[in-house]
Amino acid sequence: MGMIGTYLRVTDDELARLLDEPDYFEELLEYEERQADIDKAWQGLYFLLTGEADLDDIARHSLGRTIFGGIVIEEETGTTYLTSSEVKDLSTRLQYIERDALESRYDMTRMNEQELYPFERGWGSEEKQYLLEQFEELKTIFSSASQKQEGLITWIG
Repeated sequence: MGMIGTYLRVTDDELARLLDEPDYFEELLEYEERQADIDKAWQGLYFLLTGEADLDDIARHSLGRTIFGGIVIEEETGTTYLTSSEVKDLSTRLQYIERDALESRYDMTRMNEQELYPFERGWGSEEKQYLLEQFEELKTIFSSASQKQEGLITWIG
């Protein structure tokens, strides 16, 4: 199955409760209709959005937060969150990124050298289309949460 970048829309009240009661996450997972994902495209999209392949310093790239979220809720699982205001800001920024601009950042040679997940040394033209399709999904996830004034819980697993 692989490691999939997953998002769960939450209200501000639900997020506040989750921060007070970490076990509440299990209950939130029951809302499958609020979940969406970018499949295994998370590291490739991170690269296209930030120009970086190194995941050790993800905090310095604000657009990278669309992939890895913001503040860590659970260190062991890598679960993070973005508040509704952060989602709104990031959604606006994502909407301004044109497909051609993102496509121009696709550097197959560098991506293969860096062995980015999930294709490691197999990045090619089909994989570029896959990333561009998943970028549209990412924009939809953020737009939907923003329109509903919701935050996002994010995790890769």
